[in-house]
Amino acid sequence: MKIPYLALLLLPAGAVPGFAHPRTSPQLLPGLLDPIFELPLPSLKNVLSLDLLGDIISGINQYPEIAAAFPGLSEVLSAVRSNDITPEEHIRGLLRAIRQHESYLKGLSELDAASRDKVERFVAGESSGDILSKRDGSAEIAGFHIPPSPAAKHHFKHMESAGQDPPSRWWLNARQGTSPIIYEDAAGTKVMKVHVSAAFSNWGLTVSNTPSYTFVPTTVLGLSNLVKWAKKSGKRVRGGGYRHTWADLYSQDGEVLVSMLDLATVTTVPDPTVLLPSQTFPGNELKVIEILDKDIGKAGKKWVRIGAAVTNEELRRWAVGRREWTLPLNILMVEITFGGSTTPMCHGGGIRHPTLSDLIRSVEYIDANGMPRTLTDPTLLKTAAGSLGLLGIVTHVTLEMDKMTYAIMKPKKVPTMLAIPPPVEYIEQGKVPVPLRKPGVTSAQLEEARRRWEQCALNDYYSEWFWFPYQKEMFVQCWNNTDDPTGASAYPTPPDVFLQWIQGWLGGVMNDSILFRALPGLWQAVIMGSLAHHMQPPQLPGVNEEIRTTLPDAIHFRRGTQNMRVRDLELEIPLLASSAAPTRPDLKLVQKACSNEDGTGNEDDGRESDSSGAAEGNKLGTASIEVLTTMAAVADGTWHGYVQRVADLWMGLRDRQGRKLNIRPHWSKEWDGMIVEGRPWRDHLKYVSYKEQIPEFKKQLASIGAQQGWTLADVEARFSCPLLDFLFFK
Repeated sequence: MKIPYLALLLLPAGAVPGFAHPRTSPQLLPGLLDPIFELPLPSLKNVLSLDLLGDIISGINQYPEIAAAFPGLSEVLSAVRSNDITPEEHIRGLLRAIRQHESYLKGLSELDAASRDKVERFVAGESSGDILSKRDGSAEIAGFHIPPSPAAKHHFKHMESAGQDPPSRWWLNARQGTSPIIYEDAAGTKVMKVHVSAAFSNWGLTVSNTPSYTFVPTTVLGLSNLVKWAKKSGKRVRGGGYRHTWADLYSQDGEVLVSMLDLATVTTVPDPTVLLPSQTFPGNELKVIEILDKDIGKAGKKWVRIGAAVTNEELRRWAVGRREWTLPLNILMVEITFGGSTTPMCHGGGIRHPTLSDLIRSVEYIDANGMPRTLTDPTLLKTAAGSLGLLGIVTHVTLEMDKMTYAIMKPKKVPTMLAIPPPVEYIEQGKVPVPLRKPGVTSAQLEEARRRWEQCALNDYYSEWFWFPYQKEMFVQCWNNTDDPTGASAYPTPPDVFLQWIQGWLGGVMNDSILFRALPGLWQAVIMGSLAHHMQPPQLPGVNEEIRTTLPDAIHFRRGTQNMRVRDLELEIPLLASSAAPTRPDLKLVQKACSNEDGTGNEDDGRESDSSGAAEGNKLGTASIEVLTTMAAVADGTWHGYVQRVADLWMGLRDRQGRKLNIRPHWSKEWDGMIVEGRPWRDHLKYVSYKEQIPEFKKQLASIGAQQGWTLADVEARFSCPLLDFLFFK
């Protein structure tokens, strides 16, 4: 079996999210030729009962060298196996087991002093609640503010260091004459920060290049001046934020990268009492959140103007602090900018919701001539809002928000076979993978489970399913909202946020440990999967069985996920019409996708209207399904073959008449370089998936240019990149 983490999300006619896969790789330490730990295969009895922890515990006790390398691990896993451990004790036990590993010591040294102190006290035995109630100097610590992920800090520190080495002539100060002088103010007194030849890599480590210049703007005028300079210099300009896109939609060697963030920005924690993040970043016009004083003629709706550099975490704090207006949907992760989430048409979960881009009512951008432009035409916003960066450098978007509502979360952990029940024929034909099976399930139980699952998928405000490797249960996150704020409180609580953050940090450290990677891949999958599943609510009977909180806190119920790098494939599967009711989606296709021999996961998503969106044309909705894995599976070569196999299975789904479906990848996820039906996936996108949409997208883009003074040739020359060249211009 090869299944790390699996997630399923059902979206309205047009959107989708996902799921993940744990590593089951050869027992080789990356970079070495000889196996480190030679261990027997798990017993058939334990595989069938999913008591793989029993095999791991026996293996640790049998081999003293493993016990010595991971002190206390056997005891922690034994407590997990018997359900006699809290999530806090679980995390602490794993941290103690690896605290002498080089990756742990290195990770600890890279934390800021305050975070390092919290980790050390936690490992020593102090509870998360006590840690957060301590006084730091004379000021009491109010809650826990998640620091930027190690990956983000590493990137931005590396970016900052470019220019500090005199022999390389990498100088940050534009006045040194080694880089262009771009002014950010009309008086010509404020020079835009620029990094010369700063090496770039994205968060998932799938893209690397070296732009000639990386600029960090703070004003619209500065961006305008930059694009004018780029036009004169024959340079291309692409934007970036936290770099969470896996596909190569970034800048390229020798061109220009615009980074909406820098080290100072990502390490500045907004005061949670501050309602406008812009007050934390004085002078940064790209960090504003402002409610527009405009009657839009819709009750319970408001337009809010948001800077492209504003992060999800900043908007969450703003919305929760005011309790007035909120986005009705968003992605889970908080470490992402609005420029990064709207341009590639990201989505939330819930079949009634469109994508973030569909909520945009105005786009402000710098065009190919360096002119600030604003677009509000509803017919053209379909293209502008999801332009993949071809429109220009977006500075602000105005989104339509809803009046604040409150989620009534009732998270559940359901036997996997009953969370998303497999099709009956899959069970009869033995196609259901062993880790997804539950012996003794009756046909009546399966039918009731199917009815309950469809009810959640087709009717709940939010719906998402997660399966972590080799767990007996699936984490089901389906809920509805209410206007009534009674009983609503912050979620997660500050101690819970700390635990989520440190769990993510632990995952990253374990991923990087050569000793942990030396364990059998199956062991790694079970250990990591058990921790991830245990951390989801309800963690214990009676704990977090019902949670009432603001809508933004419910949407961002997991913090710190960005601390552990992963690889991620996500596909958007169109929902088909029921044979009994043509206007009702038939979810059997989703059952198949989630029950095939390699495993799956999914969400329900809603209608998407962006002309080049992955769910465009899906009239009844989209099942967004994804599979993720750790970087260890990439290092030993397991991931590439596995993810291609999963893609083949999902892309091979057919309708009732055996016809192919127009299944598309999420633009931001990992798909380029893979094969579909014998040809590169980028070919399949261009000539099959978007055969009709690409010409229409270009037509609409040209219409915008005709109104605002530029051409398709201008945007190709100024804002494209090699991948988009192939898809749209070659």
